[in-house]
Amino acid sequence: MLHLQHGGIEKQTITLANQLCEKYEVEFITTYSMNNPPAYEIDGRVKVRYLMDTHPNRQEIAEAIHSKNPFKIAKQGFVALKILHLKKKLMEKAVKNLKCDFVLSTRVEYAEMLSKYAPKGVVTITQEHLHDDSPKYIERCKKAFRNLDYLAVICQGSYENFSKWLKDNNKIKIVTIPNILEGIPEENAALQGNRIVSAGRLHPVKNFGSLIKVFSLVNKQIPDSTLTLVGGGEEMDSLKALANDLGVADKITFTGMVSKEEVQKHMLQSDLFAMTSLTECFPMVMLEASAVGLPIISYDVPVGPKAIITQGENGYLIPFEKTEEMASKIVDILTDNQLKKALAKNSKANAVNFLPQKIIPLWESIFDKE
Repeated sequence: MLHLQHGGIEKQTITLANQLCEKYEVEFITTYSMNNPPAYEIDGRVKVRYLMDTHPNRQEIAEAIHSKNPFKIAKQGFVALKILHLKKKLMEKAVKNLKCDFVLSTRVEYAEMLSKYAPKGVVTITQEHLHDDSPKYIERCKKAFRNLDYLAVICQGSYENFSKWLKDNNKIKIVTIPNILEGIPEENAALQGNRIVSAGRLHPVKNFGSLIKVFSLVNKQIPDSTLTLVGGGEEMDSLKALANDLGVADKITFTGMVSKEEVQKHMLQSDLFAMTSLTECFPMVMLEASAVGLPIISYDVPVGPKAIITQGENGYLIPFEKTEEMASKIVDILTDNQLKKALAKNSKANAVNFLPQKIIPLWESIFDKE
């Protein structure tokens, strides 16, 4: 791992480790401590080894540049180069000295190290949590995965893509193992109003500006509708400005970064979960929304959302950036109580397919076979 702080990959990998330690000895080899404890609870049986008791100095560099002090800029530039050098060398050393039966990489850069340096006899596995079909990324993956035993992808769309991209790799086995949903709450979403919720980093890839535009169209038809955006990030100010420009600032709540309990609380108080990301490999927040029984709607971007949404059963897939079409479908759901409840029921039922008892046997089929 790169670190154990907030993030989808981090949360999912910790969830996996907490499940696997019931049967296996599990250890994290993590580059940065980030000078903080892990963001998510780790089972006491799981070992954690940090390679660097530090964090990248991006903030310090930004402050130095802002100060326009050449000495500070040079100093932080030198520190950054030192950190990057150690980041690579320490993980390479850890890989060369692995004493284990299986090793799992969560990043392409670590997959590259496994292909080069993993000791003989260690079964090498890498996961792909991202969707990136750019030629540059595909070529990097081909090189990084050349000597690995397994590639674990998290949905059928990714399986199809990598089967095509890695067709000349005769060594690697590609398996589909979805992300794990920790559990399904006993409570169900309220479904008693016109409240839309979405969650994620306020980052350009999440495309929340498009969702605000969709909501402004919905609000014209359903004046008491509201939107809650759960999460923090660099786009907070620009998104608030957009909401103000569209005249819906008083109808949108920005929660900032909150705990997973707070995320669930907001979902339970809502009537529909919406997503407008530019790209998603396997959106866990959508699965968490399903687990509380929310109808779900998303742009039909490659790979991710279609792994969870079955059209017309638990939600709807909308052609990318068709804001009017998405707004119209949201209005249909919110104004048809029978449709809303049917989608919600199927949404919760679908979430069962991602519980540990469904997913962990897929990992065991690798560990117990080798």
